[in-house]
Amino acid sequence: MLKNLLITGKPRSGKSTLLNKILSTFNDKIGFVTNEVRENGERIGFDIVTHNGTKTRLADVKFNSPYKVSRYYVKPETLDSVVSEVETFGNKDLLYLDEIGQMQLFSERFKKLALAYFDSPNTVIATVSKVYTDSFTEEIKKRPDAYLVEITESNRDGSLEKILMLIKKINKAKVYSKEPDRFKLKQLEVEMKSEHDARQIYFENDEWKCSCGFYEKNKICSHIIALKEIIKIK
Repeated sequence: MLKNLLITGKPRSGKSTLLNKILSTFNDKIGFVTNEVRENGERIGFDIVTHNGTKTRLADVKFNSPYKVSRYYVKPETLDSVVSEVETFGNKDLLYLDEIGQMQLFSERFKKLALAYFDSPNTVIATVSKVYTDSFTEEIKKRPDAYLVEITESNRDGSLEKILMLIKKINKAKVYSKEPDRFKLKQLEVEMKSEHDARQIYFENDEWKCSCGFYEKNKICSHIIALKEIIKIK
């Protein structure tokens, strides 16, 4: 089921700021963010901060380490020490990672954590580097259960509302997918009884489409997410 939301964008596009705004609306959440560390107005490194408030320095201009990104020396073992704090979660927890980038990918434990999140039944939201890519990040972006949201200067203001709505749609789709009697297959057209009205879902030009207003605007909706899950089950 589509339930992994990936936020990408150029450096300083506002990915982390957007993620923090999203996280502020949820109580049950597990994960960590990566924050800049500044000294006398100059950026000198990056801290990992977990949902519990644990803070660990991931990279610093003064570290002694063979791993380096730009002018920052990275200590993957500091990230490894954080993984144990965020690898246990409940079914209702929103899972988050900021970010899946070059610094974090020096850690094999981080890669395993990311895959455990993405393979879980939980809704996941993560930021993904746009300027750095490798086979790991490319495979994540290609996952059928992942939805990529690119933040730009023109869409930044509306992205918060869109992603919050997407999370609600995903959670609703999880409920719908457990209630297959809501769906009535009509060849390549499906009638689905939503909470509000009957929705017409149809297959056209190699993709499923829906008559609901959210699909019309975003080309994705809870009805199609749930239908794809039900078809997979049946």
